[in-house]
Amino acid sequence: MLKHFLNPPNWFTSASMFCGLYSILLATGVDDGQPNFYRAAWMLVFAGVFDMLDGRVARLTGTGSAFGIQLDSLADIVSFGIAPAILVYAWGLADLGPLGLAAAFFFFLCGAFRLARFNMSADGTKSSHSEGLTITMAGGTVASLVMAHAANDLGPVEHAGSVLAITVGLSFLMVSRLRFFGWSALRLRPMHMIGVAFGIAIVLVVSLQFRWASAFLAIASIYLAAALGENVLGLLRRDGRVDDHDPLGLDLHEVLDEDQQDELAPVDGRRKR
Repeated sequence: MLKHFLNPPNWFTSASMFCGLYSILLATGVDDGQPNFYRAAWMLVFAGVFDMLDGRVARLTGTGSAFGIQLDSLADIVSFGIAPAILVYAWGLADLGPLGLAAAFFFFLCGAFRLARFNMSADGTKSSHSEGLTITMAGGTVASLVMAHAANDLGPVEHAGSVLAITVGLSFLMVSRLRFFGWSALRLRPMHMIGVAFGIAIVLVVSLQFRWASAFLAIASIYLAAALGENVLGLLRRDGRVDDHDPLGLDLHEVLDEDQQDELAPVDGRRKR
């Protein structure tokens, strides 16, 4: 166990778990005597940063391990499953009583199922698309929503039903069979660059019009809209054949350009969730 404690990638994974734990303390008011949703949301952002770094450290140092992969998955369920569920419940679902509690638990449950499905199907290859919304992105979206609301001093949540709908929607997206693209899916092509430029423009406008923390919510919203739009286009283009493993009728080699297919290479250490 000492060897695992001294393994550099595990330090970053542990830092992500600490951020998730501290987010829970801030959201419930245990730390300061009253909830601090803004800081709690920020801790989830930091958890995402550490989660992103641990895999890169593992590859750079050549210290990736099966233990690290399992630890990384357990850290995700804490920092992006339990912590966001508690945050969204304390922030906007508590007034709904048992219904709000059920929605928060459903978010956590779908995140756990999402991770379990990934762990069972992962074969060591890197894909530019994932099946279902990643738990990291779902938890980050919850954090960005809470952060934007708190940063703009909007006061208590007035429309708990909207928060309920968003929470349940993100939960279903995690366990869906829809394709969600990663950054490697973006290539330096004119159409892609137009979309990226348009997205950056929206983020800048939102940042100038509102508090800059709202930019996180703008980024998450653009990502979800673009990914769902891609799935809709895939449904329109399919030839009517529906495969058990590809209900959208989209083969991976149809989704990716020819030069993108070269990026599907084995990777060591941490895996995209």
